[in-house]
Amino acid sequence: MKKLSIIALLMTVIGMLLWQPQLASADELTGHSHEQGLRYLISKDALIKDAKGSYRPNDNVTRGEFASYLAKSMNLQTTSDMVFKDVPDTYVHAKGIKLAASAGIITGYGDGSFKPNAVISRQHMAVMLERAIDYLKIPKGTSSITFKDNAAIYKDYRQAVAIGAQLGIIQGSNGNFMPEKNATIGQSSSFILRLMQLAGDPDAGEPNDGNSNSGGSNDGNTSGGNTTGPSKYAVKEISNGALVGNQGFSTFEAAEKAMTKNTQVIVQSDKIVKMSSGIVVTNNYVALKSETINDALSVAANTEMEYLSSDATQVKVRLAGQVGYLKHADVTLIPFSMSKGRSYYSNENGEIKHTLYDYKTNKYSSSYVFGKAPAFMKQGERYYSWDGIYFTNSSGSSKGDAYNYYQFLPARAQTKYTAQEIDAYIMKKLAEVESTGVSRYKDATKKSKLIGLGKTLKNVEAKSQINAMLVLSLAQHESAYGMSDHAQDLNNLFGLYVYDTNPANKKFDSVIDNVNELVDKFLQPNYITPGGYFANGATIGSKALGFNIKYASDPFWGSKIAGHYYRAEKALGFKDARNPYTVGLTTTSGLNVRTGAATSFSPLFTYARSGMPVIITSSATNGWYEVLSDKLHTSTAFVSKDYVKVINTVK
Repeated sequence: MKKLSIIALLMTVIGMLLWQPQLASADELTGHSHEQGLRYLISKDALIKDAKGSYRPNDNVTRGEFASYLAKSMNLQTTSDMVFKDVPDTYVHAKGIKLAASAGIITGYGDGSFKPNAVISRQHMAVMLERAIDYLKIPKGTSSITFKDNAAIYKDYRQAVAIGAQLGIIQGSNGNFMPEKNATIGQSSSFILRLMQLAGDPDAGEPNDGNSNSGGSNDGNTSGGNTTGPSKYAVKEISNGALVGNQGFSTFEAAEKAMTKNTQVIVQSDKIVKMSSGIVVTNNYVALKSETINDALSVAANTEMEYLSSDATQVKVRLAGQVGYLKHADVTLIPFSMSKGRSYYSNENGEIKHTLYDYKTNKYSSSYVFGKAPAFMKQGERYYSWDGIYFTNSSGSSKGDAYNYYQFLPARAQTKYTAQEIDAYIMKKLAEVESTGVSRYKDATKKSKLIGLGKTLKNVEAKSQINAMLVLSLAQHESAYGMSDHAQDLNNLFGLYVYDTNPANKKFDSVIDNVNELVDKFLQPNYITPGGYFANGATIGSKALGFNIKYASDPFWGSKIAGHYYRAEKALGFKDARNPYTVGLTTTSGLNVRTGAATSFSPLFTYARSGMPVIITSSATNGWYEVLSDKLHTSTAFVSKDYVKVINTVK
């Protein structure tokens, strides 16, 4: 018995020794459906334990966490001075957020925030992942994958979802994608694991169709061709609007050396990647990092930009004077001689008309009038412009420059129309759109949220010194004359908190509250006051200057709003244009606007950039202009005449 007890004891001890390592390795992630992805994030120092020692795999992932996971998994290294006002340096994921923002993978909100602690929906995650795909240069091609609930996916995000599904990075369940559903930390880890497997990260292992339980799709897991050999380039000749020849090269540099004529292009997989000159068109919404103002610009799909140059990975473009770079996957290069059409301006009975070209359908898609035509524009001729200011003919010869008065009139201008006149115009315009028979405008004269807005707008003008007609024009454009769903259901006339990358549905108690929020939280602090987060000139403007640089991705948003102002003027007798303001542009950076007409007076504010529009209220005295202050200020302000150029506005 004694020998037996010793043997039994030894067996027990051996058993404990054998079992103990298993106990030590087991944790909350062991056996988890997303264990592989979670451990991958841990290996990258991306996923850390909370104060209770948990990785929280089943908690919803936040915007800040997901951005940081991507930054660390992708080993992003370069940061810019891009900051978000709600992401202090002390925030736990601050560095990762800045890295992701610098790489163009994330964008913020219109008020300068990022909302790092807000949970992220699956469709917003898909958008970030698509940008990461482009950054990592993972071939993605095009995709026709759709889900049963495709209509529930925000329309501008459907391609990102389709690309992610095609590559097997994101998946659905029973044919549904569930775009508004939040993802857990575990699910997000699997998305990132699959992304990095396609990118070839050895730490991520090989792609595995069944490594996750995030809601398997029956679409399959296609790699998008990332297993092919080195990319091949070809130099081709443009002949009668087509590409001929196929001189092959193994590298972009070799192909570039072989280009000897302006009629030659470099092609990769039937896509032009270098040309001598032409048009660059955005395939989808992009964020263009402008080197000109050191800021990111939101740019809508189908936007024409001027081609400057390109290499194997990116294209250098100019958009309304803003120079920056975009990845080849984001754009299409079209030599002038191969373009089947192009957006143009024309003189139609004395008015300037802008006709837009759709490069996906190769058809002219829409047009709008936004003011009187400049004197140099002749009827029957087409004019072209990269910025809506400087115009050429089809051969590129300069024909003149023109600043539309309503588009470049600073916001501090006061309209001469009364509240009663504004209300009368609103009702006249509503009757006009109602008579078109378009279903959206049915009963507009009874239901529009613009009805009776005149008094509110004039109160804003008196209190906040912001042009009432400008605010009305903005409301008309953004709310479909007060009949859009956001206007009708949420009292939101201005698209506040409705962004290309994160549409929200904030409801306002009243239209008056909505107008006050626009003024107090957006225009006044951020867009008009110098030094504001988005202050690029106190005018609706264009992508060259003004609100349009940051307010909307549509490069023609400013001119379209100017069109609303112009049509109101036309209906009401051009009271504002008959006695117009004199508008000038500053010509130097760091220009002080002072409380008196001498350098001995204190600066009221400083224009950081040159090219800022100012309203000149009196002729120069002792070398100084009296101007309206962009900073809310009841007294006069002054600026040196030597640094302001008066412009001729068309009105």
